[in-house]
Amino acid sequence: MVVGAGFAGVAAALELADAGCSVTVLEARERVGGRVWSVTLANGELAELGAEWIMPEDDAVRRLSGRFGLQLAEAGIDYLRREPRGANAATPAQVDAFLASAGEAFAALRASGAPLPSLGGFLGSVPGDARARASVRARLQGTVATDLDSVPLGRRGSEGPFRAEAATYHRLEAGNQSIASSIAAIMPDVRLEHRVVAVEQREDGVEVTSERAGVRSALHAEAVVIAVPVRLVPEIAFVPPLPDDIQLAIEQLPMGVASKLAVPLEGEPARRSVQSADLPFWCWVADGGDGVPRKLLTSFAGSELAQRALDIESGDATRWLARLAELNPDLRFDVPPVMKAWGRDPLARGSYSAWDQRSLERSDLFRRTTGRVAFAGEHTAAQAHTGTMEGALRSGIRAAAQVLELVS
Repeated sequence: MVVGAGFAGVAAALELADAGCSVTVLEARERVGGRVWSVTLANGELAELGAEWIMPEDDAVRRLSGRFGLQLAEAGIDYLRREPRGANAATPAQVDAFLASAGEAFAALRASGAPLPSLGGFLGSVPGDARARASVRARLQGTVATDLDSVPLGRRGSEGPFRAEAATYHRLEAGNQSIASSIAAIMPDVRLEHRVVAVEQREDGVEVTSERAGVRSALHAEAVVIAVPVRLVPEIAFVPPLPDDIQLAIEQLPMGVASKLAVPLEGEPARRSVQSADLPFWCWVADGGDGVPRKLLTSFAGSELAQRALDIESGDATRWLARLAELNPDLRFDVPPVMKAWGRDPLARGSYSAWDQRSLERSDLFRRTTGRVAFAGEHTAAQAHTGTMEGALRSGIRAAAQVLELVS
């Protein structure tokens, strides 16, 4: 049995089905995909309200896309190389110079063996143009979706988070959610609107209790993959309880807070990748499957600072739209825009994991099985892939392998 039909859950289910297992998938939402959500706007354009970018090294995404005949579409813009705009904006050349300086300072710090500061503290110590520092800080804080003073320096690898080399990025022509939908379509038993409330391990297997429309029912399985966002794991009653170290790690892992805004456009917009230098949010106009810019401006705002400054908690996009208009005076906005605040989603409680040093040191615990229960989700992926579609898929594949070993 697989609990959760986000990317991690459907990947685990597919891997288990391929191995000859009978698999039941229970999903609390009325759709599959989890934090990957593709929607069609009023003007007919396809927007990603959840995870969007397929990176050059995303092998699992590409492999599954190929298996189901899903076409990759070049975005036509660069995810990392953004044009800073706003009061504190630096030129791209100034940003590149600051990033080079940060890379050198990071390498020297590593070589010295001195304790590493937070990412925020480190950026404050790097010599360089103040406007470039503001632009880089805004980009990084938006990306990790939390305050940089709580982020360990170099958490994603020894090369540091300071390179912004040009690369080609993709989305799926039919929407990124189509991976989950395609997998679910070939699975014989996917049950939507079934929220799992209890997992009890017994001598003969595992009993999973779910609730739908206020009615509870129980199912028996040989083993279970729990593939729900980390904030939801403590709401499942495990019998016996999860080991104390795993429970504590789950409860104390920080979650980033991020939101997206999809704004239909009039006319023929030009491609762009624009970073606000004043706040941790950015926006873009990218290509669709036909290689033509979509009539759509999408914006991503990460961290509590951005949520407050753009008044996202109110559910009103007026302030966010005003900031986007300032950054993009050439665009004509259509209506209505669509906003998704993942921190307010009761089945997500945040965008993706935001690792502090304490959680980083516990990262292996998130991948540990307990009895006949394995865990998947972006928060259980290797550090290079946490918070991504690729990480979620890889975690599901890994959890399926653990289950197969358990029941063999």
